[in-house]
Amino acid sequence: MKFGNLVIAGLVTGSIYAVFAVCVSVWYRVSNILNLAVGDFAMVGALGTDDLVRVRSWPLPAAIVTTLAVVAVFGYVYDRVVLRLAQDGRRRQEGIVITFFFTFALSFFIDGVAKILFGTDVHAAPALWSGGSLTILSGLHAERAGVLVLACALICGSMFWLYIRYTLGGKAMEASGENPLGARIAGIDTRRYRRLVFVGTAVIAAVFGIIESPITGYMYLSGATISLTGFIAAAYGGFRKPGRALLAGLFIGILEALLGGYVSAEYGDTVMYAILAALVLAWPRAMGFGSAVSQ
Repeated sequence: MKFGNLVIAGLVTGSIYAVFAVCVSVWYRVSNILNLAVGDFAMVGALGTDDLVRVRSWPLPAAIVTTLAVVAVFGYVYDRVVLRLAQDGRRRQEGIVITFFFTFALSFFIDGVAKILFGTDVHAAPALWSGGSLTILSGLHAERAGVLVLACALICGSMFWLYIRYTLGGKAMEASGENPLGARIAGIDTRRYRRLVFVGTAVIAAVFGIIESPITGYMYLSGATISLTGFIAAAYGGFRKPGRALLAGLFIGILEALLGGYVSAEYGDTVMYAILAALVLAWPRAMGFGSAVSQ
């Protein structure tokens, strides 16, 4: 049952990529900004909760609530101070500056603060569902934290997809990214939607970091690596389609696990990125890149 266990492991890994890809694509859809700091919020969620529980002996529920509150307040303040000046001020920044620099700089800032507060060791938040691995079928096993990770990814991706596709608020959010001026003329508060989505995705990433950290562990530099893979998965959804970003993340995780199991654990990542690049070259529009350009 090696194949089945590799697929399960790939689904868990892909769920990690998928959640961050969904967060990247949703916020880009509403603000046209690529959030390169989304993985760092997950790192803060994991290390912050671990520090409060392990070092300061807080109860786990209080530690989680406090950490999420800090992430939400920080996201709100960052939007009100930095992004508001960058996007809404008289000297509005456009192009690669606003798309890339501000959240890239935010990632470095969060990493530096986390290094000071939590050190350089690898830690993880306490498991929310402790116990041994689950036996799904004969020979197939899944870690309890992995089941929570997969459930979290599916719930987040599905909720965002349904909200954008079938609700009036989702249509307003979509209009905020596609035509900000027209949306404001129509009475849509684009700044409010940008703020809500930025804070919301930061909190979701922090929750996911708390759930997922017992599997991989986190250190202060972990967020940047996760953000990069989520960024790649989001690209396969044209940066604007959370449903496709979710599927792309799951696909990348399964492909990575299968290549590591059947090809080489050492060269699996190299082969995987070569395959992903070949898919883009062969079918750019089907992979989402053509639609990103057309918009």
